[in-house]
Order: sequence, then C-alpha cells, then structure tokens
Amino acid sequence: MKKFYLLFLLLGISFAQDFKFLGTILDIETKEPIIDANIVFIENDFGAASDINGNFSITNLNKQKYEILVSAIGYRDIKTTINLESQDNFIFELIPEAVLTSALNVVGRFPSKHLPYFTQNISSEKISDNNYQTMSELFRNIGGVDVQTAHDNGRNANFSIRGSSDYKPGGYNNRVLVLLDGFQISMPYSGSIDWNAMPLDFLDRVEVVKGPVSSLYGQNSMGGIINLVTKNYSDEFYNIKATVGSYDSKDLNLTMSNVTDNISYTALLQHKKGNGHRFNAQYEQNNFYTKIFNKKQDLSVSLIANKSINGQPGFFVEDRPSLTSYRISNRDSVYLQLFKKQTLDANNNIVYSLSMNHFYTNYFDREDTPLEEIQEQTFYNDTSLNLRAEYQKLISTKSYLIFGSDIILEQSDISIYRNIYDDLKQVTGGFFVQNRIQLSERILLGLGLRFDYRNVDRGDEFSYKSFSDVSPKINLTFKRDTFSTWNFALSKGFRSPSLSELFLQYESDYGLNTQGNPNLEPEQLYGLDISFDRTNKTNLTYSVSTFYYNYKDMIDFVYGLPVIALNRSDISSNGLETNISYKINPNLNLDLGYTFLRVDDINNVDPILYRPKHKFISSIKHKSKNISNIISMRYQSKQDYQNFLSDEREYEGSEIKFPIEQLDSLILFNYIGTYELNNNHKVSLKISNLFDKQYELIQDFPMPGRTISLMYESTF
Repeated sequence: MKKFYLLFLLLGISFAQDFKFLGTILDIETKEPIIDANIVFIENDFGAASDINGNFSITNLNKQKYEILVSAIGYRDIKTTINLESQDNFIFELIPEAVLTSALNVVGRFPSKHLPYFTQNISSEKISDNNYQTMSELFRNIGGVDVQTAHDNGRNANFSIRGSSDYKPGGYNNRVLVLLDGFQISMPYSGSIDWNAMPLDFLDRVEVVKGPVSSLYGQNSMGGIINLVTKNYSDEFYNIKATVGSYDSKDLNLTMSNVTDNISYTALLQHKKGNGHRFNAQYEQNNFYTKIFNKKQDLSVSLIANKSINGQPGFFVEDRPSLTSYRISNRDSVYLQLFKKQTLDANNNIVYSLSMNHFYTNYFDREDTPLEEIQEQTFYNDTSLNLRAEYQKLISTKSYLIFGSDIILEQSDISIYRNIYDDLKQVTGGFFVQNRIQLSERILLGLGLRFDYRNVDRGDEFSYKSFSDVSPKINLTFKRDTFSTWNFALSKGFRSPSLSELFLQYESDYGLNTQGNPNLEPEQLYGLDISFDRTNKTNLTYSVSTFYYNYKDMIDFVYGLPVIALNRSDISSNGLETNISYKINPNLNLDLGYTFLRVDDINNVDPILYRPKHKFISSIKHKSKNISNIISMRYQSKQDYQNFLSDEREYEGSEIKFPIEQLDSLILFNYIGTYELNNNHKVSLKISNLFDKQYELIQDFPMPGRTISLMYESTF
C-alpha cells in the first residue's frame, strides 16, 4: 500500500474539475446531423463519436484549452482548439467531400477505412512522449510484435508479428513487410531493413497491420505490415534536439520546415554516435532526409541518405574467447521516392508511385584484430526499383473499388558469390483488386484478390526460378452500435523464398556452415482473424482480438551438416491480444496490453524457437501544465532456443540435434520525465532498464543494463 501511495505522490495527481464538452456535428449544406463522426483530443488520443442525432458528450475534463480533430467519412476534417471556459454547446459543421479525396488514415497510400484491414496506429505524440531512440525500442512496446536483435543500435533486427518469424544465424525471416510512406524498403538479397536509416524523429505515425496482407501487397506481408508515415508540415519552424547518455552516446537532430503557397519543404540532419554497451558494439550514423510536398497537386518527392558504421559484436561466452568478433560494417543507404495522385473527378482517382533504393554494405576488420582472426573484406551491393499504379473509384456511396499493378526490379552483387553466380536478379510483379461494400447501415463487406509472379535469375549457367500464387481475402465488419465494432477476416498469405534462402553460401567465423536451397517451395498461410473494439464515453477504450494461422511449407534454416534452408510442412500460430486505454482523469492515463501466443510444429519435427508465449506491457502517464511523467513496464515470458554453441550435440545421419534451452523471462521498467520550459523548449530525463536487469533477446548476446539519457529540444 505504501508503494502505491508513493507512486501516486510521485506523479502528483491532480483531480479533474468535471467540465463537460458537449456538442453537435452537422452537414454544413443540409444542416442534417452526422452520425458516427469522430471527436478526438489530439494530445491525449481519446474522444467520442456522435450519436444518431449528431450529438456527443465528453465528461471529466479540466477548464483549459484542448486541440481536437473532428472527422467523418465523406467530409473534410476540422482541426481546431477549444477553450472550456463554460458549459457551452459546441456546433461543428463539416464540409462534404468525396471519400476519395478525404483526409483518411492510410495503409501505405490506401484509405484504410475503405479496405479490409485492421490497423493499429502509433502517433508521433506517443513517439515523442516516450522519447524512443531506436525502432527496436518502439516496436517492443506494441502488443503482438516481437523484436530480436543483438544490440539496440545495430541495424540488423528481426521483426515478428504474431509469431511469424524467429532468429536464425544467416537468415532473415522476412514475413513482415516494412514500408516507408507506402514504399517497400527491404534489401533485395536478405529482405532485412536498414533501421538506422529510418527517420524516427520525422514520423507522423506508425501503422501496424497484423495478419496476412498478401491480397494487397503480395509476398513478404504474410505476418503483416509496418508502414512508417512521414510528416507533411504546414508551418515554418526550426527544431534542434540534442541527447547525451550512457555509453558515451550522443544524438543531434536539426529539422527545418518552410512553406510557400501550397508547397512545403522539410529537411532533417541527424548525427548519432556511441561506444555501445560491450566490445565492438560502437556505432556512428549520419542521416539526411528531405521531403517536398505540393498539396495542390498531391505530389511528394522525398530523399533519404544514410551513412553508418557499426561494430558487429559477437557471441559473449566467457570460456570461449574465440567467439569474439572484430568485424565492422560500413553501409551507405539511399531512398528516393515519388508519389502523385491525379484526381479525375469527385469519384475517380489515379495514383502513381515510384521508388528507388540502393544499399552498399562493406564488412572489414578492426585495426586491433588478431592475426588469426583476420578475414577478407566483403561487400553487398543491392539495388531495387519499385513502380506502382492504382485506380481508385467510388462506384456509389456504398461501394469503393481499387485495382492496380506493381512491379519490382532488384539486383544483388555480392563479393563472396562472384566465383559461383553472376549478379543475382529478380523481377516481382502483381495485379490486385480491392472492394469495400456497405451491405447495410451497420455491415461492411471487404473483398481482396491479388496475383503474384516472381522470376529469379542467378546467372547464365543456371536456370531461372519462378514462383506464382493467388492471395484472396474476405472481411466482414459489424458495427453493433456507435461505440462497438466486430471484425471477421479470412485470408491467404504467400511468400516466395528470398535470395539468401535460395543461394546462401556462408561459413561463419565460429564454424557454422550455412547454405541456401534452390529447391525451396513458396510458403502459404491460411488465416482467421476476429476482433472486437469498444470506445466508451467515459474515456475507456479497449479491444480484444484472436487469430489462428496455418503455415504450409514454412521456410526455416534447419541445423545439420550443413545448416540448410528447408520447407517445414505444417506450422500453426494462434493467440489472443487485448489492449486497454483508460483516461482516469484529464491528467492521468493508463495503458495496458497483453498478448498470448502459441506456435507449434503440428508434426513435432523440429522445435519452434524465439516465440514467447506471454507478453504484457503497461504504462501510466501523468501530465500537469508543464511536467509529464511516464512509468512503463514490459514483461516477456521464457523463450526456447537451440544452443548451437553447445558441445552437447547429437548426430542423426546428416542432422545435428543441439540441446533446446530457454532464455529467462524478463521484466523491464522504464521512466521518462519531461519538463516544458515554455511552448518552444523542453528537457527530458529517460532511464531505461530502471532496475539494471541482465537479459538477452538472442542467445549469448547480452543487452544493455541501466541506461540514462538527457534530452534538450528547442523549436523556433
């Protein structure tokens, strides 16, 4: 009881003044009430919906100013500031607008409210409030998402949604498609992501779609989609953010925005440097990001250029110093993107998009590398070109149709393969159609279908490899009342093997010989998703979802002589997710999330690794006029892994059976306190791993202990 009291004393709880926010939302032309319009408090991310008479009521508020967003399907959004000085009844009149041109949330470039997908959004406010410094840190605090990585500032991190992927030396299970403003950004050879290049401080929001999305985006989206959506600023400013912290870490960000008529120009310069928490975990990153957005023409051009140098820390085993890694990687990444939407009329749009990605990664030895550990210099040179076009049509007020096509051209030049293959090339193309139909006032039907074709060329002396499949999806949405929604979805996912899974030829410095398999078959997934969402007038929001997925021919690296990529016949994944957000009063907010996950090999052939059964996340945030405090907690249960460094191995023919062991469960606490000196200046203190917990996310890769950072931010 004393600890509970002290916590609330620390947070400095203040009691609400019980002001009400009452109002009505009308069509500005007809003066008719608008049903199910959304009223959202932007900073605090809570709100309500209008009833059958267009009325809404939000209670338990303070007498202060609030920034709100009023929106409804088929109407132009209103973003304004209200001042609750009295109990006045507010009236908001919305301007009708064709659905196709409405400012709706998007999945990539597509209006998610009109497509059969469930989307979880992480706002820029939440990213800023928690002062997330890496993408790994951000995604570990999302239910249903797991991250395996050797160290937080490393570029190589494996992301899994609902058990779609695990960690294996030499391979990336790229079953989660990562997009930047709707464009694919994975590296052609491995399917991995250069997370160091992503502009975390420049994101408007992060969209997470859980479950198969192959009917729209094709292969690599079996587990889901992560879409990083950058900001389009409408005002002029300069922003400086500087952070110093443990392990001699330094982070400097300079952001500039300029607006002329309908055109906005933004630019970000970033420099990050640190020693890392253990030997050879040092890093240095330099990022440049710029974006030009023409609102009138609905045209945007963006460029990201990144240069980073990262140490590659090896396994840490006290009695095996030979596992120490002296390798360093130097990578240049460039992303060029163009997007254009052409509005033909109120009911018809054409969207064009083009992106080019280039990655050059050079691996070399440290200057202090012992002679017996020296390895030859190697490089990976990857280039991809992505073209996409879609036609968007509002058939009627009850039917919305999208169809289109995309093509991706990719090439990989890898030094260690030059004596085996020519440049590895692949062409991937697809055709898709999506339709959302309103069957009744409360029932929506979503239909999706996509055909994919992929051709792989590894040189003149080898035959082509080709893969193709059809991915359908059907979704049913039932809106029980103003605040409650049920969703049901049946879908099929598809993924063809990556270049590394097909052609990898690699022997590690710790003696593990890993090979790809040119005879691999593509993966297929059959999935069922059911979810329920509820928003109450009392500032309580919660959701519950359950899922069942069955993987056919899942590709996995199986330990043997050598370690080789093989198809596994039947893998099932099922689980439950729940999220609760409760605004206790205007100054105090509580968030809770729990995930149960079970992944099994139906035939009990080999173990399923790195899939924790239980994950629990929570945070409590208190904010007064200029001070905010956030205490968060993350629990993760034990994980199985196969100890391939153990000498206690068994041989069964050509297979090696390593002992199955477990990583310990973990409970981590974080604290962040922010003081706003005024509207333009603030300082933050962040303590990660508050109680200095020793833990691992990957076998024999210890993660950082207690980490402290101090941040100063100024806008002018």
